[in-house]
Amino acid sequence: MKINLNIFIICTLAGLLAACGTVTAPPAAPTATTQQFVIPSQAAPTLAIPSPAATPLPATDTALPPVEAQIPGPVISLSQVHMLNAKNGWGWSSKPDGSSILLRTDDGGQTWLDVSPQDKPASYYSFFLDPKVGWLLYSDPATNAAGYLRTLDGGKTWEKLPTNDILQMSQAVFTSPDDGVAEAAGVGAGNLYLNYYETHDGGASWEPILLAAPSPEPGLQPGTIHLCNICGDTLYYDETRMLIAYGSMANEPPGVFSVSISTDNGQHWKNLKLPLPDKKYARGMLAPQSPFFSGQVGLLPVNIMDYGSDGSVAYSILVVYTTLDGGQTWTAAPGILETNSISDTVRFINAEVAFVRCGKNLCSTTDGAHSWQTLPNTLDFDMTNGGSDYVYQFAFTSPLDGWAISGMDPTTSLWHTTDGGLSWTKLSPTLVH
Repeated sequence: MKINLNIFIICTLAGLLAACGTVTAPPAAPTATTQQFVIPSQAAPTLAIPSPAATPLPATDTALPPVEAQIPGPVISLSQVHMLNAKNGWGWSSKPDGSSILLRTDDGGQTWLDVSPQDKPASYYSFFLDPKVGWLLYSDPATNAAGYLRTLDGGKTWEKLPTNDILQMSQAVFTSPDDGVAEAAGVGAGNLYLNYYETHDGGASWEPILLAAPSPEPGLQPGTIHLCNICGDTLYYDETRMLIAYGSMANEPPGVFSVSISTDNGQHWKNLKLPLPDKKYARGMLAPQSPFFSGQVGLLPVNIMDYGSDGSVAYSILVVYTTLDGGQTWTAAPGILETNSISDTVRFINAEVAFVRCGKNLCSTTDGAHSWQTLPNTLDFDMTNGGSDYVYQFAFTSPLDGWAISGMDPTTSLWHTTDGGLSWTKLSPTLVH
């Protein structure tokens, strides 16, 4: 099974920066992280994290009531959207008092139904599997532990699952109403410590996954992977491979791009030194992003940036390394894209199509990064300026269908494209009840 974190992670406004720390400009949009990981089934680990059992949820095979059949209300300002396909999606808005509202649409974003939990605990991370099934991560202020609310009926009812200490600094993805994995992160002094946990009861209880790092360190909790946070290291994990891409944002540029890959949960590692696309980038700082995999085909984006003697940016480029053998070998794709930010994140739709910010424009590839096209400047995608009308969130569900939010809360605008970003139509999202 494959868990795709390229599906957009939505955070509420409360606690958003704590959960999605690389975002700029209010209202902050979470990073569309492309990190993916899939947890294979394995024997019960030696380190157990007990949690009380949750009350089983009733079956929800009945169809959801159509949103557009409800009574129309006022036009609303959306702060986040997570579309699942051309019609169905979830979103966030807020009331005048600042409290968040969870919404659901089934007509492409034209109308939205309030499906917020009745007790509305402060939630700072969410994951939506399909139009019916979703999770909200909440924090218990009394114990400082976190737990999930889960719905199986499109938000009509919510079940409050037990809290667990490991969820406080975690983000989880699910492949079914019962099966998921959480990545727990700890940071300090420029370091990043990652641990993974799996659930098979919808988030009621979690067990650790014991992974092995390339260089085991004494004193660390079993299963902990230690990375250099300020360097820009990234970790990818799925059912067939672990991959660490090493950044050089805080050390001497190495002149090569280093990658480590394992196919047995870290028991054995293969270390790769990949050449840069040109020797003129040898002094560039490397900031890898998480890769995208589709079977044995993979794409691994890397930002390369350097400064001149006067402190100005000498160059900032995006290079995509490609593999056809599951990550054992990599080659830099010929398409090199000049960017204005080291934090440009590539949104992959499939192994051929991807989108990325490039200044005020949106750029796309339809041939696996062999070439890039600059799309018409119909919306302002420049995240470095953070103007009042810039697009702070965008995502695509197909090579043609995409959504974007621009403006400043509480007067944002929702946009929709059906031609792959060539043109955008402004929607008038309406709250129904």
